[in-house]
Amino acid sequence: MGFVAALVAMMAMSACNNTSLPRGSAEEFARFETAGDKVFEDTWGEACNELHSLMVVKDGKVVYENYAPSHSADELHIMWSVSKTFTATAVGFAVQDGLLSLSDKVVDYFPEELPTEPHEWLQEITLHDLLIMSSGLRHDYIGRASSGKQFDWARETLAAPFDFRPGTMYHYNSMNTYLLSVIVSRVTGKKLADYLDEKLFTPLGIEEFIWNESPQGYNAGGWGLHISTESLAKMGQFMLQRGEWKGKQLLFEEWFYEAMSPQIMQYEGRITDPIELEKFKETMVRDQWHQGYGYQMWCCTDGAYRLDGAWSQYCVIFPEHNAVVALTSHAGNGATILNSIWTNILPLIND
Repeated sequence: MGFVAALVAMMAMSACNNTSLPRGSAEEFARFETAGDKVFEDTWGEACNELHSLMVVKDGKVVYENYAPSHSADELHIMWSVSKTFTATAVGFAVQDGLLSLSDKVVDYFPEELPTEPHEWLQEITLHDLLIMSSGLRHDYIGRASSGKQFDWARETLAAPFDFRPGTMYHYNSMNTYLLSVIVSRVTGKKLADYLDEKLFTPLGIEEFIWNESPQGYNAGGWGLHISTESLAKMGQFMLQRGEWKGKQLLFEEWFYEAMSPQIMQYEGRITDPIELEKFKETMVRDQWHQGYGYQMWCCTDGAYRLDGAWSQYCVIFPEHNAVVALTSHAGNGATILNSIWTNILPLIND
């Protein structure tokens, strides 16, 4: 069976499932075939890098999808730090439900886990600081936590030393997101995954997922979510539509204007010399890692945003082109993959 013929069969099967995203025509699939294949080739062209899946959604319809051998449409793929954006969205729902505020102090949610003599800066951290990776906490214990070497993740994180005063600089720390997961669970009385199942997954038709937990039974928040490629694309489409799904506003629109905007620049406070700062800015015009950070998601060039996980799990949202590109992989050449999307996919969704 040829590629387009196989896609027509796939589209017919998808049409029977009302939880699936709509599929484009065979002609639309064929139009994206060469570009999609090129992204696969670019990824696999470098040693020890694998692209597992790629899906392109344009104007709300899937216009390209492909899966590498030994991977499939129903695979629950590990998302790594893409999980963070889902956790941030749960925070948004909790704000909408009146259960918390981004100005709340983090220490107020951890009366039992605080150090005997808390650092004065610890008492300044807000939920907003956690969301934009600006808590100031030095150590990211994700390695210790995920390997079972850390028992009480929150207690050890809150006892960590500081690198800077909260809110003044950017420093990526997955334990910030874990703290958010615990906070959401404590104000809702539900595990993060269960709260999102009610608020997000069920409305979007995301029926299957796995989310790893800490020894205390809280979802990891910053990592550990396993979902399918289409579920990832649905999340991108939900964010593209700024919280609206099938005619219903699930999460208030203003949240996405904040979440998907550069709340903090990755170099702020780190390069203090004005001349050196200008030189740095000149070199990062097309650098996808220094365009700013929103609420647990990355700002990109060309008005785009992305969910970003280790080993190149990406969901890139192109608001100006009403498009979403979702992919899973096990690849260390993330820059190559993103460049390939910009080179091969962007021109087509720009038409």
